[in-house]
Amino acid sequence: MDHRLSTGSADIVQAADLLAAPNPNRLYIDARLGEPDDERRSFRDSHILGAVYGQIRDVFAGEPTPESGNLPLPTVDALRATLARWRVNADTEIIVYGPSLALAARGWWVLRWAGLERVRVLDGGLKAWIANGGPLAQGEGEARLPAGRPLPELKPGAMPSLPVEAVEQLPESVVLIDARDEASFRAGAIPRAVNLPAALQWTPGSMLRTRAELLRLYAEAGVPDGRDVVVYCGGGVLSALLVLTLSALGIRPALYVGSWSEWCKSPQRMARSTPRPEADGRSLSARLRARA
Repeated sequence: MDHRLSTGSADIVQAADLLAAPNPNRLYIDARLGEPDDERRSFRDSHILGAVYGQIRDVFAGEPTPESGNLPLPTVDALRATLARWRVNADTEIIVYGPSLALAARGWWVLRWAGLERVRVLDGGLKAWIANGGPLAQGEGEARLPAGRPLPELKPGAMPSLPVEAVEQLPESVVLIDARDEASFRAGAIPRAVNLPAALQWTPGSMLRTRAELLRLYAEAGVPDGRDVVVYCGGGVLSALLVLTLSALGIRPALYVGSWSEWCKSPQRMARSTPRPEADGRSLSARLRARA
């Protein structure tokens, strides 16, 4: 029996499955967030054949404002223009990958939020592609898509998201998960949040953990009891991975896109956000270490 999270999921795919079923109308997006010049050079050195370069700040985020988080949502017009430049059409199958699963998940989430349905994350990213003998390319990269039906009008809001005002008023019944690393969580977090670092969700080989392993992680966070879930992180990247894995487990969480980088800009909100000492018992990673 296959216990991988991609089994039965419309949002996650394995490299071997892609290679076994070629599609000329398939677009690979290499999602990155580091220093732009370095990331561009890294992409030029090696990427999946036919992939395009997707800097998250330029494609999957908009210009931040003094009040917003670091990576607010892009405008629909800007996203539509990028998809048109990549020659995406209504029949295009989109596969997002990146140096980490979280970066790919951010691209996936934004495209799904905009109303596109044929979007999946490549489990294991470039490492898995190479391990399975996938063809690589160098240079700038370009979309090689055939003509298809016109891309339908983008419809933002297809994925649940919350503004900061709604997060401030979350009822006690909602599980609020902070996907940042433990040190960041302990330095300050949104009240009532429980810490589940996104990095716990992938293996040292950069593959998603099995369905059973992820179910145990979320059980520790108090999720599988039917309660509503909201996830956040620093800027809506790590938390997008939690949306991806929760969705594969049959749970539909809401993403607080502004995340901590928006929350911390308000002195009033920060007055309610206190550091989390080791003794508070709220850190999932600390509890897991205690069990080891």
